[in-house]
Amino acid sequence: MELITIGMPVFNDIKFIEESIQSILSQSFVNFKLLISDDGATDGSQSICEKYEKLDSRVVYIRQEINLGISKNMQFLLNSSETEFFIWAADDDIWHVDFLQETNNLLVKNPDSIVAFSKYNLIDEKNNTISTISNPNYSSTSSYHRLKNFIKNSDDGFGYGLFRTSQIKKVHFPTWWWPNKNTPYNNIFPTLCFYLAKGNYLEYTEEPLFFKRVKTEKNTNHKLIGQGNAFKETAAYIIRRFNLITFSTKEIRKANSGLLALRIYPIIFYHWFFISSYQQIKLSLKSFIKNRLRN
Repeated sequence: MELITIGMPVFNDIKFIEESIQSILSQSFVNFKLLISDDGATDGSQSICEKYEKLDSRVVYIRQEINLGISKNMQFLLNSSETEFFIWAADDDIWHVDFLQETNNLLVKNPDSIVAFSKYNLIDEKNNTISTISNPNYSSTSSYHRLKNFIKNSDDGFGYGLFRTSQIKKVHFPTWWWPNKNTPYNNIFPTLCFYLAKGNYLEYTEEPLFFKRVKTEKNTNHKLIGQGNAFKETAAYIIRRFNLITFSTKEIRKANSGLLALRIYPIIFYHWFFISSYQQIKLSLKSFIKNRLRN
């Protein structure tokens, strides 16, 4: 039986998907199933997925009949997992050959922890390193301190870490309210709050084992709402940030307790809503004044 299920949501990333799949199938840790959920790709990704399903018995390819959206597709993959460990894989990122082996070792040696990740590199579309990111301070015996450190220094990389499946089955990927229902930006953050409220985070810090792709707008499927109109963009942004703190608080309460959610709420509100909304309003006003002076 497989020890790990790798869930890969796929949608129109034909430029990068084959390299991503190859990096997974080349792992030194081999006891896994790669479950690919194609959310209606129209760029030829389907043929690549089907090719690897025929080449490697560990690959299972599913094509959704209707477009689920990224949140529901990631939820579908988790719900389909019955193995001890689970990990999401983006269809544009790359894994070091020992990524699964080292993260699995960390979880096996630390049974009280629920997620293991590694120091990682941001890479551009040509695989050049942009920067290296490490967040060992997310690890603590205190759920409050884990969350506080995460909220003050937010990074979503470990959403692609290795998880104990049974511990995260109740996590929920939100879909933002109108007008952001088709915009998935930051929708992974409430789930990260769930994980840190639920259990400890582990990080392999010796070298980067994960390579997260940063794409140009041309190769990005998801667009922000209101681009080109400073006021519409700001209104959508503020609503999205309100969604963010609302859903994050809910996930913390579900994973741990109402008391923890209450303690952490002022920190979430200040860092994820007040400061960011204030900065967005300043940028919007600056853009408006600049355009008026130009005209």
